Amino acid sequence: MGSGASVIVGLPLFLYLGLVTLLCVKVGDKTSWKVGWLMAAGTVFLPLALFVAFVTP
Repeated sequence: MGSGASVIVGLPLFLYLGLVTLLCVKVGDKTSWKVGWLMAAGTVFLPLALFVAFVTP
């Protein structure tokens, strides 16, 4: 049984990930797919990795 902290942190994180993913797709459409992936690496994968490290015991 957890304390529910992962739910409190997880819900805003998934909302953030959804919005940032759309932003990265839009940037990739306007410039190039390389720039889209570069932006996604910093803005999507880093917070996701921090969340996984937070909830891992």
